[in-house]
Amino acid sequence: MSAGTTPTGGAPTEPPAPSTVTVKRRKSWGPLIAVIVVVIIVVAVLAVGYQQKWFGPTSSKTATCAAGVVLQGDGAQFVAPLMNAWIYNYSAQTGEQINYPASGSGTAITHFSENPPLIDFAVADNPLNASERAAMPGQPLTLPIVGGALTIIYNIPGVTAHVNLTGAMLTDIYDGTITNWDNASIAAINPHVTFPNQGITAVHRSDPAGTTYVLTDFLSQSSKYWNATVGKGLTVNFAQFKNATQTAEKGNSLMLSTVAGLPGSIGYTDLTDTLTYKTPITYAAIQNPTKNYIVPTVANTLSAIADKVAATSSFPNSTGNWYPVSMVNAPGAQDYPLATFVYAYVYQSANLLTPPSGQTTPTVQKAEVLVDWLNWVLTTGQTMTSETSPTQLYYASLPASIISIDNAGIKTMTFDGAAIPACS
Repeated sequence: MSAGTTPTGGAPTEPPAPSTVTVKRRKSWGPLIAVIVVVIIVVAVLAVGYQQKWFGPTSSKTATCAAGVVLQGDGAQFVAPLMNAWIYNYSAQTGEQINYPASGSGTAITHFSENPPLIDFAVADNPLNASERAAMPGQPLTLPIVGGALTIIYNIPGVTAHVNLTGAMLTDIYDGTITNWDNASIAAINPHVTFPNQGITAVHRSDPAGTTYVLTDFLSQSSKYWNATVGKGLTVNFAQFKNATQTAEKGNSLMLSTVAGLPGSIGYTDLTDTLTYKTPITYAAIQNPTKNYIVPTVANTLSAIADKVAATSSFPNSTGNWYPVSMVNAPGAQDYPLATFVYAYVYQSANLLTPPSGQTTPTVQKAEVLVDWLNWVLTTGQTMTSETSPTQLYYASLPASIISIDNAGIKTMTFDGAAIPACS
């Protein structure tokens, strides 16, 4: 039946009279909630902005990095394989370009010390001494970026074993006290090896090299005579030892090829280059402070650095003097004794960066990329230090306490007196 029709047999139905109802309005919370949400968002943005230093009193820069920035670095051949892997991956992620010709620690420090500097950052496996720091046009930051191991390589005809050697013996070999491989003192700690009557040729780097620094740091701690007469450094006077048969080679590659091709020779290079050399090359087990002979590996290099850091009462900050810091002779029973930090050097004031191509002054955009690169190395980069595929790398990532020192130092970097914002 349709509404409004009359039922059969009756009058139309009247609608009921409306009843009177009192309606109470409910209080709306919508505007108040909206205000609260806005306040929370504003507080969060302010907190992030404060943390990232967006609102510094002298800076109006934003945390956005320009594309196509080129950073120029140089330094240690010790870490050239790792630097190549780092640069490839960082560039693939960011589009930024970094050049690292690996000219050697000494060359890089020289170029970094020019006024104005010729490079944006230097990498070396030695801390700066007082004269090196004084020669620089600004305050340098010392930033350990990775750990590594120095291997003692040799070519002894008929011997393929890991020969046991001590720091004192290495001192005697390089100063000409021990001149033959069948020397009685070497034979006494290697009963498993039959040594030939073969003369020893001690190979050292002719160019300023961080590997020479690590070796001579170890020899200085192993011998009072060496410490007093030679000491440690990127270059030392090997020529003073007239009884030693010696040869000097420039660069890591020539060090390797010379030892590989010269019977009776001994030299030194990093663990990665030793393990990845085109033909197998023999290397020594070195006696550590607990009198154990240790063959270098990533594991015992990691433990050496961790144990030495734990045993060190304090470290300087990034602007301090790192020259007394040494990673050799860690105290653990299974620690490899020839471990080292590798350092990056940058200027606290990014106004000392090299100008981009075609420009006469540095740019804040370049400063932002440099900070981003350093932060990447200390985070993502640390996960890549001991890769075996596709790139064979044998380095030691840093302890958290050292990374904290680095992070604090990087946060002090400025451009035109203002903090440098991180890339977004």
